[in-house]
Amino acid sequence: MMSAISSAVYYCPKCDRKLPKERVESADRELRDRFGVDKLSSLKCPVCDCEYIDLEKVAEGGEKYADKRGKEAGPA
Repeated sequence: MMSAISSAVYYCPKCDRKLPKERVESADRELRDRFGVDKLSSLKCPVCDCEYIDLEKVAEGGEKYADKRGKEAGPA
């Protein structure tokens, strides 16, 4: 069974970072306004351009990899 924290985040495997789903819209708006970056709207990491992994859609047990390696959720 997935934990509540894991199921509500997107994970970037390249940057090893998590982004809470409820933060995507505001972070996207912030990045567009400040830097003209619009990658979050297509669910791509604004840092490395890697596609985010929706941890809700990961097979049971797979989210443990991100939870073990993943750093705390950052601003973007």
